[in-house]
Amino acid sequence: MKPSVRYALVFTGSTIAGVYLHEIGHAVAGWMQGIAVVPMPAKEYILRYQVYWNQEIWIALGGVVGTTLAVVGATLYFLRARRPLAEAVLLGALIPPCFYTIRFLIVGRGHDDLEWQAAQTALGLAPTGHGIDVFFLCLSLAGIIIWSTRLRFPLRYSLLRLAGVAIAGVILLFVLQVGNNSLFDRFFPRTRVVNAPLGLDPR
Repeated sequence: MKPSVRYALVFTGSTIAGVYLHEIGHAVAGWMQGIAVVPMPAKEYILRYQVYWNQEIWIALGGVVGTTLAVVGATLYFLRARRPLAEAVLLGALIPPCFYTIRFLIVGRGHDDLEWQAAQTALGLAPTGHGIDVFFLCLSLAGIIIWSTRLRFPLRYSLLRLAGVAIAGVILLFVLQVGNNSLFDRFFPRTRVVNAPLGLDPR
């Protein structure tokens, strides 16, 4: 198998695994509260028609923890491994937080619905603030800086590779999300969050 094909496959697998760890984080937080949650490839499904805000905040925070663990694990592997494909693992894991950052910079909120506001509430932060957005911005920058310490190609070529990988990753996330919703949304209830604070921004 050609190195470029192996790189693409490892990058794709790492990106999908990073997204799924986010959903598993949601599910684990739900399970710990006795709530049935099914983690699918790009969305968690709560098997209730409604969930209370004081439960939702922990389910939301679980996703943040899952993404963070994925990036930290990929970074440690990248720093310890001598294999060229370790770069593909790191960049794949960085795609979700980088996507959240891009969405934050363009739309003003890194995640739609009330997920970030709920996670911030669990951390004791103002739900209308941007603490989680800033956290993922810093996590993305830290990952890119660590990646840059082991450039295997000249800087200009490496930055072009990074831009290409970022575009491919965002397209992959879009396809994964649309595909997941098309396949699974019909089989699970649409859960409503009860007792959410007024004035939250569900962008």
